[in-house]
Amino acid sequence: MPAHFIEPGVPLLVFWVFVAAGILIQGISKSGFAGGAGILSLPLMMLVMPVDKVTAAMLPLLVLCDMNAIYHHRRNVVWQQVMAIFWPSLIGTVLATAVWWRVGQEGIEHYAGPIKRFVGVIAIVFALYIVAKETSMRWAEHHRAGKKTAFVAGVTAGFTSSMAHAAGPIVSLYFFSQGLGKSLFVGTVAWTFTFINLSKVPFFYLTGLLTWDVLKFDLFLIPLIPAGSWLGHWMHLRVSESLFNRIIMVLTLIAGVQLAFDIKIIQPALEWIAPR
Repeated sequence: MPAHFIEPGVPLLVFWVFVAAGILIQGISKSGFAGGAGILSLPLMMLVMPVDKVTAAMLPLLVLCDMNAIYHHRRNVVWQQVMAIFWPSLIGTVLATAVWWRVGQEGIEHYAGPIKRFVGVIAIVFALYIVAKETSMRWAEHHRAGKKTAFVAGVTAGFTSSMAHAAGPIVSLYFFSQGLGKSLFVGTVAWTFTFINLSKVPFFYLTGLLTWDVLKFDLFLIPLIPAGSWLGHWMHLRVSESLFNRIIMVLTLIAGVQLAFDIKIIQPALEWIAPR
């Protein structure tokens, strides 16, 4: 595996544990909990990988996660709702592509810090959202989002998804307001992200993010996709979503604070577990 996929000073064992955990969480989240918990994956992997490599490597794997999710929920979909988010998301994707093109022109070294802080802030905001999720959902139950809200949510989802693969809570909150029911909700979210993530592939290629090195690296991680998807489908019927979300919230908050403020929270533990 190319050394430029690992942040300097990160033990190899820790690298693989964090990367594997990030992919498994995506599969579990997409197949069992409508994708929102996947917000943890990117900040978790950014602790051990360069920011551009994480964003690029995640995309093909997310597409595979989506395929697994829609296989399990292939009949649970409301197409009108999918398109209400997908079409506006293309605007956000184009805006994010312009940012990545600028980063590619000037060099990732000039933007790694700001991108990490951006992802860290998003992680903190969404971790706090998980805390307030029950209140948010109760509010959404009585405030059905209309076309204008769908447009704003779609554009925002496209941008945050293309920058940080972090649109799960935005899309989930919108769909919850539509009163779809649990199975239709999970399936409609899964189909929506299938379209969003597939639409990002040509843009990532054009900006130079998606390379053969990235695809070869992803080959090592593909077996984790069906494993995470199967776990998510199993947990969907057996595990409390509230407990799962609390665990994700704590981990996301820790990773987000470290990225946003460059506070070395987990390094002492990593040094103890796997000293260099």
